[in-house]
Amino acid sequence: MLKLRQFFIILLFTFPFLASFSSNGLPVNFYTSYTTPEGIRFISCSEEWDKAKLVELYKEFVENKHGDEFSLLNGIVIDGGAHSSSLTKGSYSALTNTITLYQGDKYTEPADYTETLTHEYGHHFAYHYFPSHHLPFSKWSELRGLALEATRWDAFWKYNESDHALYPQEIFADDYVLLYGATKEIDMKNVFTNEAFYVRTEHENQQLSNVLENNELIEFIERESDLKVERSRLLQLPVLTEYNVANLFFEITKKANVAYRLNLRFHHEENEPAKEDWELYNVTTENTGNVLQFSLAEINKEVFAKYEYMTISVDTVDLSTSLGFKSEEIKLRIQ
Repeated sequence: MLKLRQFFIILLFTFPFLASFSSNGLPVNFYTSYTTPEGIRFISCSEEWDKAKLVELYKEFVENKHGDEFSLLNGIVIDGGAHSSSLTKGSYSALTNTITLYQGDKYTEPADYTETLTHEYGHHFAYHYFPSHHLPFSKWSELRGLALEATRWDAFWKYNESDHALYPQEIFADDYVLLYGATKEIDMKNVFTNEAFYVRTEHENQQLSNVLENNELIEFIERESDLKVERSRLLQLPVLTEYNVANLFFEITKKANVAYRLNLRFHHEENEPAKEDWELYNVTTENTGNVLQFSLAEINKEVFAKYEYMTISVDTVDLSTSLGFKSEEIKLRIQ
């Protein structure tokens, strides 16, 4: 009964925004279509997307973890043109349970939409199990630690693309990508070229706490959805525990095959822009514990003698899943 009341609250907020959609959210005129074994229709309104590409897109899409909500998805539409914003690649309609992918004439391969489609499905997942998540009093927003003043709660009547990362709906959708989205391996050789850190799957809002270590939230989502999060994907932000003239030590997840890049910026005054930059790399092995050590020996001693401060941060990527993030910057006085 509670969820039914929550559903009507959602309709009250969303109807003015969603009323422009057709009854089932699917176009009448289209180029081609494919109906999946589960009965979900993939529809192409772009000549760049034939049936074979729709099948490949489905194969990638179905790798995302899903539960009872999967059968309620009506369809996925490839629109050849742009949405109101040229930057938008996808949208979800909670009224019709449909996903639309835009700019199909430009993005012509299934891989171009993989993460976008997972994100949009995250909206479907969220509205099925957590219908009040976009409201500030919801249990999800409480456990997610969303501050009222730092979050935009007005998406349905005052949506601004530049504030995309601040809306609770978008935060939840990206949480789904990290907790349930399909993963992929990253080749070790791409670590030292930095490619691994550029292609990682990360949350759009890097100012939020890390959802991959929020155990209370994860357990809540699992209870409500009856869908388990694989513990192998959980990963904590590195925490600086010790600094001396020779080394930096961080507490990390005890996990193999994770790449870390230490970013160092040297400067004279505490708030002065960086004058010199360095990067150090480390990849955990099967025998690695929960302590990560970066030796500063390879940095010229003249650098430490020249500057008074250094600012550090750590980029992280799990090479087994491609999931990762960047830590907050920390300013240290050089010893």
